[in-house]
Amino acid sequence: MKLVLITGTTLVLLISLTLLIRWVVALGRPIKRQGRLATEIGAVTLFLPGYFGSRFSFGPLLKRLVKNYQADKSLVIIVKRTGRLKLIGELAAKRSVVQILFEDKTSKPRQQAVWLDQICQLLKNQYQIDHLNLVGHSMGCITIFWYLTHQQQHAAVTIDRVVAIAGPFNDSEIARNTAIVDSVPLTAAGPLKKRPIYSALAANIATLPASIQVLNIAGRISDQQKDDGQVSVNSAFSLRYLLNRSLRRYHELIVRGRRASHRLLHENRLVDKSIAKFLWTQ
Repeated sequence: MKLVLITGTTLVLLISLTLLIRWVVALGRPIKRQGRLATEIGAVTLFLPGYFGSRFSFGPLLKRLVKNYQADKSLVIIVKRTGRLKLIGELAAKRSVVQILFEDKTSKPRQQAVWLDQICQLLKNQYQIDHLNLVGHSMGCITIFWYLTHQQQHAAVTIDRVVAIAGPFNDSEIARNTAIVDSVPLTAAGPLKKRPIYSALAANIATLPASIQVLNIAGRISDQQKDDGQVSVNSAFSLRYLLNRSLRRYHELIVRGRRASHRLLHENRLVDKSIAKFLWTQ
């Protein structure tokens, strides 16, 4: 018989790898909380990742919202490539947050908006949910507003609040990094030059219910660099001119510093706090 000797270093590496795998898997799974009231479903908020987004996009943020702001991540919805919805967990809590994961990570906003409509219909039919909040990062913001301007007027649910994080609302490319970050100057009438995605949303913006409240978050790495490395403040805040909301229903936040980069905005504690306050305490 041949004996296999495992050194202490190898054992530590195996244990570390196992823990890492468990941590990664957990980011795309519901979080169990003690004392959850199954009979009280409160405000339900869906979190949509950006282009090529994964469980890392909102997984850590949702974990912090559960830990620090009494959110409840009891349901994860995976959208298969065919459009079939796979539910992991059960929706049953106050401050429910639902992680949306697209199996086709390169699907475009127009298609994702159709799937988002199906998700809303499912939540209405299965849980009698009438009102939802939506949070998106990067291209996920475009998916949300494409849904709001093209599907929502016929939807089964009402959208109350929207959080847009680094939305490329006036970028020339939505799902691709350009050599130079798009930063079209803003005038009193809106962007000096309107990109196709901005114009496409503007064409149907009149269908958006006036009651929707919006928190629009943009990143600015430094005084010299007026963007988050991928999306400029000007592009993100172009949404202001699309919506034409009163200050009571539209809010802007600029996050500054190195942790305001595009991929770190959803790992920023100020963003956590701002989302929680906007969704649950206003």
